[in-house]
Amino acid sequence: MSTVFVVALILCGILQVVYCQDNTTTTPTDYCQSGLCHFTKKHIACRNKGEISKQCPAGAQLVNLSGLHDLILDEHNALRNILAAGKVSNLPQPDRMATLQWHTELEYLATLNVKQCDLKYDLCHNTPDFGNSGQNLALVNINLLKGDGNHTTECLIRESIGGWWNQSANITKEQLQRFPKGKLAESISNFAVMARDNNTFVGCAALSFEKPAGHPQFLLACNYASNYVPDWPIYREKAIGCQSGSDPKYPSLCKAGEQYQEQPMDETTKAKSFWRL
Repeated sequence: MSTVFVVALILCGILQVVYCQDNTTTTPTDYCQSGLCHFTKKHIACRNKGEISKQCPAGAQLVNLSGLHDLILDEHNALRNILAAGKVSNLPQPDRMATLQWHTELEYLATLNVKQCDLKYDLCHNTPDFGNSGQNLALVNINLLKGDGNHTTECLIRESIGGWWNQSANITKEQLQRFPKGKLAESISNFAVMARDNNTFVGCAALSFEKPAGHPQFLLACNYASNYVPDWPIYREKAIGCQSGSDPKYPSLCKAGEQYQEQPMDETTKAKSFWRL
């Protein structure tokens, strides 16, 4: 691939108080409430009107992903299934790897982030259900892609997710067992989010724009239920196995509904890595 990617951990939000159509409830969420974020950080959704940024180029528009949820889930779960089966040569086999499901609140928040037309880290993007939410971002300069120029949204999604996962080549077993802080995390942070064993949900959004004119860009944000935590494992190695049984489509992953204990949130998890391929 001669693709240019820029990958980051970003998350997002919307109005000060909104109705989030998440997977379990329609209760209004006040994203300005205390407790969602560290007291020094403002939630991306607090007092956010959800409009495309004035900094975006003319013509910037959201990409309709409504028919591509299954594709995004399959790309994630197929890779996680390979890891869970112990078929990633340099990495140990995880104990209980969750099957990712789509989550509309995470999608909703990801939409706000791409509306900035920028690879910009949010200071806080947590939700009442996901107190340490993770995120990956890819920016693709379409002019730099190989091929005949017929680059579909499906192709761009696969390239982006594959680019995040390819960071697995950079990670060591020691880093898996105790995730590093600072610059040591920069070349592996996107894979780390995808490989979190307790990542049960994901929601993504995309935006297309030209910057500069004549240079089409594709910005993809995926928000996750869980983020990595420095000094903690990304996943635990094989031990007791799935308690809910195996997923019928991805037999090395745990069936939907597997219960996990969240690791403590660490304010240093806001990775600021930019990966170019």
